[in-house]
Amino acid sequence: MAKKVTMMDIAREANVSQTTVSLVLNGSNAVQISEETRDKVYLAAAELGYKKSETVLKRIESKKIALVLDSVSDNDPFIDAINTIWSAGWENDYFVSTFYSGNNPVLEKQIQTEISCNNSYVGIIYASSKTRKDIELKIKTNLPVVLLNCTSIDSSIPSIMPADLHGGYKATEHLIKKGYKNIAVVLGETWMEATQQRLMGYEQALIDNQLIPKKEYQVEADWSLKSAYQQTKKLLGLASRPDAIFCFSDYMAMGCYQAIKEHDLKIGEDIAVMGYDNTPLGLELEPKLSSVELPYSKMGEEALMRVDLLIQQQPLLQNLINFSSELYVRESTTVNER
Repeated sequence: MAKKVTMMDIAREANVSQTTVSLVLNGSNAVQISEETRDKVYLAAAELGYKKSETVLKRIESKKIALVLDSVSDNDPFIDAINTIWSAGWENDYFVSTFYSGNNPVLEKQIQTEISCNNSYVGIIYASSKTRKDIELKIKTNLPVVLLNCTSIDSSIPSIMPADLHGGYKATEHLIKKGYKNIAVVLGETWMEATQQRLMGYEQALIDNQLIPKKEYQVEADWSLKSAYQQTKKLLGLASRPDAIFCFSDYMAMGCYQAIKEHDLKIGEDIAVMGYDNTPLGLELEPKLSSVELPYSKMGEEALMRVDLLIQQQPLLQNLINFSSELYVRESTTVNER
């Protein structure tokens, strides 16, 4: 059976956002979209064989999936997962109702009451914007549940996670292959699972290439631009200055860029910089930022597909899926081929 064409597929083909595809295909005039862009979307949809469901509006009130978010922060690439769930829900004839709990027990109880008292809900996606392990699911329900970007102490609940250890390894291995030996890292908060996994990947890549991880090359920031800027200045002040810096987010890489340029060093020539997330802002930097992509869009789509399978009482082949990341190589690590 052929895979159903989604708006995400069309967005990739037309090289536009999912939001643009949704506006065009749903005939919205809420924003001004050029005829050229509309034509690109229609052409991509036709080439992929897209067929819009005619039954959505009839079924929208009887098939609801609750998307429960524990938190959302500024400049968070996790919004890609949320957008994809909304889009994929529409594509699969579900209305996705979004709740924000903020890890607040009172709100969690109210959300549980809303879901349990409304018979139109058929499934739940519980999502954490921060990668977390072994959470205790506070919302009790008999409905199918899928966890996104987190795992539960109850291992029977299906979970979707990013392979951050693999991503950290990939980024570091790329720098080593380019000839860099003194590779530093600007960490996120060290208590966080994402930081720990990426750091493990970084250290393992060094060890596998006969390089010794150095504690002075590991500085902790708090995911902010300012902290990354300050910590990069510390790294640049070391007697043995690093020749490459791996930032654990693209946003922190912006602060790293600023500190490096203040030291009159050229990124990609005097020193390499690697990011993580592969957000659009990395393409706005000069030089363009090499980065590891967080596969949040794919994870969001998979969450919707898996809860749909559970709703249909179909078996899952495995409860835990770890999504690998792609490495995007740009000028910040390749201007100077060492």
